[in-house]
Formats: sequence, C-alpha cells, structure tokens
Amino acid sequence: MVGRKRKPYILAFTIILATIWILTVLRAVNTKPELSKQDNHINIAKHHPDDHQLHQQDLQQNQNSHQQSNLVNKAHKKDDHHENLPHGNAPIKLLSRTAFQPTVPKDLVHNAPGENGKPVSVPKKFQAESKRLFHRNKFNQWASDKMSLHRTLPDARPKVCIDKVYPGDLPPTSVVIVFHNEAWSTLLRTVHSVLDRTAPDLLVEIILVDDKSVVSGHEELHAPLDKYISKLNKVKIIRNTKREGLIRARLNGFTATKAPVVTFLDAHCEVNVGWLEPLLERIYHDRSTVVCPEIDVISDENFEYQHGPSGIMRGIFNWDLHFRWRAVSQEEQKRRKSPTDPVRTPTMAGGLFSINSNYFKEIGTYDEEMDIWGGENLEISFRIWQCGGTLEIVPCSHVGHVFRKSQPYGFPKGVVDTLGKNSQRVAEVWMDGYKEFFYERQPHLRSHPFGDISKRLEIRKKLKCKSFKWYLDNVYSDAVLPNESVIAKGKVRNPASDMCLDSMGRQKLGYIGLSPCSRSTSTMIISYTVREELVVTDICLDVSNYNSGSKIQLYECHGMKGNQLWKHKKGGPIRHGTSGLCLDRGSNDSPIMAICSESPSQTWVFEEYYPNVKPNPKA
Repeated sequence: MVGRKRKPYILAFTIILATIWILTVLRAVNTKPELSKQDNHINIAKHHPDDHQLHQQDLQQNQNSHQQSNLVNKAHKKDDHHENLPHGNAPIKLLSRTAFQPTVPKDLVHNAPGENGKPVSVPKKFQAESKRLFHRNKFNQWASDKMSLHRTLPDARPKVCIDKVYPGDLPPTSVVIVFHNEAWSTLLRTVHSVLDRTAPDLLVEIILVDDKSVVSGHEELHAPLDKYISKLNKVKIIRNTKREGLIRARLNGFTATKAPVVTFLDAHCEVNVGWLEPLLERIYHDRSTVVCPEIDVISDENFEYQHGPSGIMRGIFNWDLHFRWRAVSQEEQKRRKSPTDPVRTPTMAGGLFSINSNYFKEIGTYDEEMDIWGGENLEISFRIWQCGGTLEIVPCSHVGHVFRKSQPYGFPKGVVDTLGKNSQRVAEVWMDGYKEFFYERQPHLRSHPFGDISKRLEIRKKLKCKSFKWYLDNVYSDAVLPNESVIAKGKVRNPASDMCLDSMGRQKLGYIGLSPCSRSTSTMIISYTVREELVVTDICLDVSNYNSGSKIQLYECHGMKGNQLWKHKKGGPIRHGTSGLCLDRGSNDSPIMAICSESPSQTWVFEEYYPNVKPNPKA
C-alpha cells in the first residue's frame, strides 16, 4: 500500500530529473561552439598578434577573427616547415586554409584618389608640380602621394582561385625590399600592402634594405623613416654604408632573414588579396620550385591598377640577353589542365619572386660580382632550370608593379661596364657555345673584361647542371636561333621614292616613319622573322586600326601574330595578315596602311634575303 501511494511521486521526480538533463545537454550543445570559437580566437591572438599597429583596433579584431574562420585546427604530426623557427611564434597546427582575406577599414572613403585601383587625375593647377616630381622619380609621385597607403585594389585573381584550399602548414616567409632614393609613398604603400594582405602567421618579417639613399632631397628616407618603421614590429631597416646595387643589397637583406622562405619585392609594388598562399603552396610541395606572381601594371602616369587574364604570358629572353614577355607556348597550354595551374616560364622578370631559403643558398644565391642590376634575372633563371629546379608563374597570385619607362638614377660605372659586364657573365657561365649569338649582337663586348667567373663555374660543376642546349630543347623549346630566325633583313626600301622605313628611335606606342635610304642608322635595320613579324630594335610593327589610312604603330612583340602578322615576298608588297591591307609609302615621312593595289608606293625591298629560311607557323 505504501509503495502504491509513493509511485506517482517517484514518477514525477523521474520526469523532472529527465527534463533537467535534457535542458543541460541542449545548453551544452548550443554553447560549446561559441566557447570553442572564443578559445581559438584567444589562441590566435596570443600566438599571432597583428603587428600592424597603425590600423584601428576594430580592424585588428576583424582580421584576426576572419583569419580564425579560415583555419581548421587538427592535431598534426611533426611540422617540418616550422620546426625550430627562430622567430619564436609557435605555429598553430592546421589541416587546411583558404587565402587570407583582410577586412576593409571602416573609415575607407570609396571615392578617395586611387581607391579600388582607379587612376588619379592631376588638376591643372598642380600639373607643374606633378611634372617636377615625375622627373624626380620617373613616375607620377604627385598622384601616389595623394593616395592612401592602404588603398584598396580590385581582386585580379581568376574566380576559381577565390575558394581554393591550401595546406594548413604552409612555410612562412621573410620579405626583402631594396630601395634607393624611393618615393616615401610608394615605399610605404609596398610595406603596408604586405602587412594588410598577408596572414600574420605566414609573415615573419619585412626587411627594408636602404642602398645608400642620398640625404639631400630624400631627407624623409632617413630619421623620419626610422621613426615611422619603429612602430611596425615586423619591419626593420638595414642601411648599406655604400651603394651596392640591387644584387648585393638583396644579398645583404637575405643574410638577415629568419624564415624558411624568402620573398623579394621591388619598392614600388602593391600585393593583392590572396597573393602569398599560392606561392608558398608550390614551395611546400617542392622546395626546388621558384615561383613568381602574375605581375599587374600600376601605371607610372596615374597609378591605375591594370590587370588582364591570368596564365597567358611567360618570360623569355632575346639574344641581346634582355628579358621579354611572350605568350605561353601551345605546348605549355596543353600541359596545364586548370586556370589555377602554374605556368612554367623560361625566365623571370626578376623583381618579384619567392624561393626556399636553403635552396637559394644551395644553388648559389646571386652572382655577387654583378653590379647594380641587370642580367641577374636571366642568370638565376638559367641556373634554376639547368641545375634541376623549376621556375613558375602562379596565376592565383597577383602583385602590382610600377613599370617605369626609364630609371631615375644612373649606373656609376656606365652602362657598358654594368649591364654589358653582367650580361657577359651570364653568357660565359651558362650559355656554352650559344654565347656566340649574344656576341654577334653585341660585338663591342667581345674584348670587354667581365671579371673572374671561376666560382660560378665551380657551382655549375658541383650541382651537375645541364647544358644550354638542354635548356633550349626542354624549357624554351620554341626559341628561334638567330641563324634560323630571319627571312629578310636590313633597310626596307620603297624603290619608287627611295625612302626607307625608319623607327627614328621612337619607342613603344610611337609610329614607324620614313627617311631617305641614303641615311645610315640602326633605326632603319628591320628584320622579317620566321614568325612573320617586322622587328626593329626588338620592337614589332603593329596595326590595330584596320581602316585605310591608319598609321603603323611600334609595339612590344607578343608572339601572338594578330596585329603583328605580316606577309611578304621579295620585290612585292608587305601585306598585313589580319586586316588584309598593304603597307603604303604614304606622304612625307609617314607610311600608312591602304587597300592593296599594284601601286609602286606599295612595293618594298629588303637589303638582304635568306632563301633557305622559311616562315615557321609553330615559332
């Protein structure tokens, strides 16, 4: 009887306990992710504080929070990339990550000068000052000075890159930036772009190397710069006691680096969103892979950030040993399966690249006997390929660069004793018998001294590097040798008028002209190549206006035919392959494109023809 009377109370008590237990479980389920997120946020803040102290505090918190959301924590086996890192930041063990996405500052003014990569216009009343500053730096410093040091940029990556997943334990990098008499705004915008758009755990340090900037006229690059940089914990300055030039200055900076990867940047760059992870991933998978970003153009005239399709251009060289851009070969296009696949490039531009630090030392860093700059990019390109490495351009990584048409400083020893000597050292060490093609183009250098190359030859021997013929057969297989590249060459004469085509020393975007054939100048020497291009001093004749009467422009050779495709046979017209128009003598000193006829004004003759050399559609 007693048991029966207590049964309802026991049942009720059991129901109450069950209810409390269920509520407790539900509360735990709902609160546990928040606690986990908060704990991880604290851990990231502890191990990887954002050292960019000039940002507002809310931007700092947003960046760290976003970085945490991109990382997936996981207990991981021993991390070889981070073992015994000297920078002292214990790495978070991660399974995967996406590219770092910085948060836009709340105080951003969207229509401020240069924002989102827009061009900056100079009001009429400031144009005189703008011209003065342009002469000083060979770019529009006035426009640069008006822009924020943290200006926003359009995302230049292919869309498929945005959600690309990378290994969580990528090796971090040190960034080395050499400057000499650089404008304050371009230098610091380079620094801030790296700080703003790089995951904190992937950036160990930024090392600025001042290559003996002069004090007079550049006072801001001394004590004021030291004071400014002192507020940025990951940035330090090394000052050369004498002018060393880019090559040795970079080596001075490299000696001070601590990270397993070193990234070299020029002092007038802006790295774009997601720039670093794609580079580090390639090195993560193969330490002998050297990687370059896609280099976008920052206009020297108005600082507009200009970008186009990714993965369509590669670096090559001509037989003067000058770097050139050219379209990716058909063979390389077939090898690549995805827009995110890297492009194997025969050479690099040289200003911007990442390399495993130990590998850089193993293959001989830079040739320290080269002066200032010039030729070092081809030297390291040949060395990487011939000694077992790989050189790539990575489409998911974009960095803008101010391309100047001329340099604001000279070469202390002169052009021949600097650029000439550097190129000789490249040819003598790496090109074997093919160096003769270089000397045929630069005969004045045959007897010019180039210094002791024994140490560089020893590196080549020690690393068991391959021949230059191997390089041409396997890396730059579509290179055209000078003895196989020209169908016709020399002055191009219109017999009816005895006038010859003449570039008149005009550069890219100028127009071809005419001069009396009695003149003798290198600007009148034109080659009709197996690619069916008309080339004068390494610039191609280009027609983009297909209307009769249009002029013929000088433009960088791109190897894609199209506007630069010409058809010609001895004693006949020179016909534009795309428009179907013919080159006409025109009037005065301006040849034009015209509807093809049998007019004597459309007959052209080269000084010399090579009957055994034919057009090569695969070149």
